[in-house]
Amino acid sequence: MDLLLSARLVNRYAIDMAVIARNLASPKQRFTGRPFASQGADFLALILGLTTSFTVRVVGDLPIAELILIPMLPMMAVIHGKRGLRPILRTIMVLLGLWLFGQILTDIYRNVPAQKWMRGDAAIVFFAMDIMGLAILLSHNQRRKVLFFVGFAVGSILLTRFLPSEFALSYPWKFGYANGTITLVVLASSYFYSRRLYAIAALLIAGVAVVNLLENYRGPVLGLLVAIALVFPVVPERLGRTRILPRAGTTMRVVVLAGLAIGAGWLAASLVSYVTSAGIIGKEAQAKNENQSKAGLLLGGRPEILVSARAVADSPILGHGSWAQDYKYIEMLYDMETEYDVDIDLQELEQAAGGLIPSHSHLMAAWVWAGILGAVFWTCIFWLILKAIVWVSITRPPLAPFYAWMFASILWDILFSPFALTRRLTEGIMLVIAVDILETAPRVARVLERSHRRPWKRIPVRDFLPPSPRK
Repeated sequence: MDLLLSARLVNRYAIDMAVIARNLASPKQRFTGRPFASQGADFLALILGLTTSFTVRVVGDLPIAELILIPMLPMMAVIHGKRGLRPILRTIMVLLGLWLFGQILTDIYRNVPAQKWMRGDAAIVFFAMDIMGLAILLSHNQRRKVLFFVGFAVGSILLTRFLPSEFALSYPWKFGYANGTITLVVLASSYFYSRRLYAIAALLIAGVAVVNLLENYRGPVLGLLVAIALVFPVVPERLGRTRILPRAGTTMRVVVLAGLAIGAGWLAASLVSYVTSAGIIGKEAQAKNENQSKAGLLLGGRPEILVSARAVADSPILGHGSWAQDYKYIEMLYDMETEYDVDIDLQELEQAAGGLIPSHSHLMAAWVWAGILGAVFWTCIFWLILKAIVWVSITRPPLAPFYAWMFASILWDILFSPFALTRRLTEGIMLVIAVDILETAPRVARVLERSHRRPWKRIPVRDFLPPSPRK
């Protein structure tokens, strides 16, 4: 027996030494066994995230991350170009091409000044290049995705601390620290979630939701509560042998998930109403909420969308051109709000808007600027993200809380938030994540369904894992 044990130890030692010798002999690898190229790609993902929030002025403002990523795109395409040419990504690129075609056609028809149409077209082209570069760098690699978002969170916090914008100086949480802090907290929550410590994971998300509620930053409250409702075991799969939730992949399962999301939305609205009526939030925030409530949910919170809808009705096919300006729509917004006794000053409104047609929505802004083809793009993206969040809710991967929050936020932003400068990168990576999920989730769901139907049969671990991360 002792002789057999000694032989095994010697054999194990020989194997370990062989592995170490192989790593030392290879000039491209460290003791970790990972190539330098893979480690360099990890570092690039971190740097891109860190520099996404910082901008420099090159004709227009550009994120530093784009100045790093886009020049490297040709080399990345030569080495791993197939990663950016998968079927769903090809469809996204075709839709982006149609959006760009609609923008060019509209700008020609409207005789838009060169500087404006160049900025409008460049935003779409850069968005396409960002998606392609991020797809090549990050596809099916969870480590790099996490590194990107950690870098992004730290970068946004550092930017607020040392180079705050005017908005961040006035509202440091909403326009400064919130995004980075929420990102780090939800990533930490995902760590505990992956270890099935659901109580700790949910408490972290609930805690940061409360902070946003007290700071009157209402959008994240909705997204965070939706994440809890969709991916945490709020409703158990079974009680004993009795199934509570419908089977994964069925229509009824999607209906139940939709009901949970609607319930989370109702809870978020109720909480905002409560802290406003109880005077828990500051007087300025309380006055703002009460002022907006006079005109109802849409007109009070996002009245720009009603004005942009009128602009779309005036020119639904071609749109009004890049950076479209028309002061009659500013006056229309003023008239709408004053009709419901909302306190607003016309001169301040005109100065803040700079004559741009109000939209405050990815979808409506693209429709106003580029016409119907811009709306087609964002409608398709909305549907793609909606499918991705359903699959996340069904399969519940280790990063499910983070994905659910980000996807819920993007769905909200497509309808109710402007397509700001840094969104090209952050939403580009979320599209890459959505594509990865849509490619792998159906197979995982089938495995989960087989595990429910077949009693006491061990399923290989590999069936639950996505494809191995590419180096």
